[in-house]
Amino acid sequence: MYTVCALRSTGIGLLLIACTARCDWHQAEQAYRQGDYVTALQAWRALAAAGDDAAQYNTAILLLDGLGQSPDPQAAFDWLQRAAAQANPDARFCLGYLYSQGEVVPPDEDRAAEWYRKAAVAGHAGAQLNLALLYRTRAAGVDDDEVVRLLRSAAEQGLAAAQYLLAEHYAHARDDADSSRAKTLYRKAADQQYAPAQRKLGLMYLSGSGTAVDADMAVRWLTRAAQQDDAEAQYYLGMLYLTGKAVGQDPELASRWMKLAAGLGHARAQYNLGLMYKEGVGVKQDTRLAARWYRAASERGEARAQNNLGNLYVSGRGVPRDYVLAHMWFNLAAANGNENGIRNRDRLAGQLSTAQLTEAQRLASAWRDSQYGRYAVPAAGAPDPDAADGLDDSQTQEGGLAHGEASQSWFSRWFGQHKAIAQDGGTH
Repeated sequence: MYTVCALRSTGIGLLLIACTARCDWHQAEQAYRQGDYVTALQAWRALAAAGDDAAQYNTAILLLDGLGQSPDPQAAFDWLQRAAAQANPDARFCLGYLYSQGEVVPPDEDRAAEWYRKAAVAGHAGAQLNLALLYRTRAAGVDDDEVVRLLRSAAEQGLAAAQYLLAEHYAHARDDADSSRAKTLYRKAADQQYAPAQRKLGLMYLSGSGTAVDADMAVRWLTRAAQQDDAEAQYYLGMLYLTGKAVGQDPELASRWMKLAAGLGHARAQYNLGLMYKEGVGVKQDTRLAARWYRAASERGEARAQNNLGNLYVSGRGVPRDYVLAHMWFNLAAANGNENGIRNRDRLAGQLSTAQLTEAQRLASAWRDSQYGRYAVPAAGAPDPDAADGLDDSQTQEGGLAHGEASQSWFSRWFGQHKAIAQDGGTH
C-alpha cells in the first residue's frame, strides 16, 4: 500500500541525488548508472563515512538491495539512522517505511508515524502519502482533514498514488464530494500511467459520473489499465465485450480479457470464465476447465462459484461425482448468503447418510477456518443472478457489471517488488 525507499534522482526510474560537483560523487553516480555497484558502493560509503547525509542514505539503499555486496540490513539501518540524525528527509522516510512494514526491525506503527511525520514536515511526498495511509488505517485521534491535507500536498508534488487517493476522496466523500475535481485528479494520475486511475477514469466515462458518457473513451482508458495487468480493468473489459454493453459483443475477445484477469486471481473473472467454459461461450466448452475456474473463484470466497462447483460434483461433470464434496461447497455458498447454495445444501442433505453429512460439515468447517483468513469474502450486492437448473446451477453470466474493487497496482523496486498503493478507498 505504500511508496517505498529508493535512490534519489531528478529523473524517472531510479532516483539519484544530485550533488555538488565532487569527483567522488560523480564517480559513484556514473558507476551506479553503468551497473558497477561495487564501485558505486565504495565511493558512496567513503563519502558517508565523511558525514555526507545523502551518501549515507544511498549507501543504506544499496546495502538493503544487496547491490555491490551481499545484503546487510543492519548496516543499512545504521546508515539510515545517521542520515536521519542530520535531518535527511529520505532517510527519515525510509526508517518510517521499515518500521511500518516490519522490514529489518520489528513492526512499530508509532515509530513509523514518528519518522513519516518528520519527513512529511520537510515536504517529502512519499512520507506524506504513507502517513496519510497510516492515519487512515489507524483512524483513532486523526482528523480526516489532516489525511486530505497530506494527500493534497503529495498530489501537488505530482505523486500519482496521492493524486489517485485524493481523487477517491472527492469521488466518494459524503461531505466533500466533487466529481469534477475527482476526474481532474484521476486524469493527472492516469497520464502518469497509474493503472488504477486509468481504470477509474474509464469507469467514469462508462457511467457518466462527473463527465458525459463516452464509450470510446471508457474503453480506451480501461484498455490502458488492463495492458498494465490491472485485473479489475481486464475484468470490466471482459464483461463489456461479453454483454455488448457500450461495445460490440465479442465473446472471444471477452474470454481473452477474462482469462487475463482470472490468471491474476480476480475472483469474479474466474467465476465468469467458469461459466463461459461450462456453456462454451467465447471458448470451447470444457467442463473440466469450468470446474478449475469455479474452484479458483471458490477459494476466494465467490459464493456463486461455490454453488456451481457443488453442482458439478452432484452431476459428475468435469469432476468425479461426490455428494460429500458437493454438500461442502453448497454449505460454503450458503454461509456466504447464496440463496441457491442454501436450497441445494438443504436438498442434498436429505440424500446423505448421517456419516456423510457429518463429514461434509466437517470439511466445510475446516476449509472455512483455513481459507477465509486469506481472502476477503465479497460483500453482498445485487440479487443473486444464478438461474435454476437441476440443483440451481448458474446458467447465465453475471447480470450487468459488478462494482466491487480489487487491490491492484505496484511500482518501484527494492528487495524485488514493492507495493505502492492501494486498496481502492471505500470498496472491496
